[in-house]
Amino acid sequence: MALPFLRLARYILLRLRPYRWRFVIAVVQVFVMSALELLKPWPLKIVVDHVFTGIPVPWPWLSPLTAQTLLLVGCLMLVFVYALLGVFTITSNYVTIALGQRLVNDFRAELHAHLQRLSLAFHSRREVGDLLYRLTTDTFAIQTLAMNGIFSVLTSAILLLGMIVVLLRLDWQLTLVSLGIMPVLMGSISWLTRRITTLATDMRLKESVLWSSAQRGIGAIRVIQAFTTEEDEHRQFVAASTASLDANLRFYTFQTLYTTFINLVMAGGTAVVLWVGAMHVLARQLTVGEILVFLSYLASLYGPLNALMQTWGLIQGRRVIAARVLEILDMA
Repeated sequence: MALPFLRLARYILLRLRPYRWRFVIAVVQVFVMSALELLKPWPLKIVVDHVFTGIPVPWPWLSPLTAQTLLLVGCLMLVFVYALLGVFTITSNYVTIALGQRLVNDFRAELHAHLQRLSLAFHSRREVGDLLYRLTTDTFAIQTLAMNGIFSVLTSAILLLGMIVVLLRLDWQLTLVSLGIMPVLMGSISWLTRRITTLATDMRLKESVLWSSAQRGIGAIRVIQAFTTEEDEHRQFVAASTASLDANLRFYTFQTLYTTFINLVMAGGTAVVLWVGAMHVLARQLTVGEILVFLSYLASLYGPLNALMQTWGLIQGRRVIAARVLEILDMA
């Protein structure tokens, strides 16, 4: 069963408190990287509109420059933006990964200490393999929820809002056409994530059973050999392994179908925008450089939407996993 969002958010925020300054640094990096992403297509617009076609430059500090100098400025701006983005990407990855690993370590330590305090009656009722799986593997869910969830959503939301603002200034009609795909995408999310949650729960349960079967078979090998039940234990292990693989296959196949469907919807939206945008260029409502910026933003616009959808599906699965850990922590 998945955790309620409010309880999950409260738990993650409490665990982030000791690392709040690292978290603030990571958030600032996200804003800077989003701003650099928004700047990426503009050097191309300068070259196409003001070097190739000779349209006057609207910025006074660039207007005195010759076409050759303007071309050089555009090329240098392109390299500078990508270089700066690369530097911030490296530092951002380091900060977020380090922060996520610390959260996992704290989560494991808390669960391990709690397991030590639970009664012998509890441990006699539980499979050791299942508890080991929760302690060593399920605890990674907090890293995915805190780092991949928070920062992916934040990055995508900032980019989405920034691009919408710029696109509205370029051509509000074309922007509304671009955003027409959003209801379809949101409806797809609501319909498909319920299935993802069910499949993720089943997958984790099957993996836990596999771990328990392996631990039992190896831990009790003397008893198994004494009673010559090796064949029975082997059949049980193979059955658990096959069930786990089948559950994984169902989960990842559905994720692939989900991504394919979303990509098809976005391709349809891009085709409509391309047709309408080409009509606006022919009617001289947009310049060639502006439509290139628009199409570049459009690909990036659907990118954050797609990232938000995939992150939502990822969060659904990790909520199920985190619930398995918190189930133990809730026990007295």
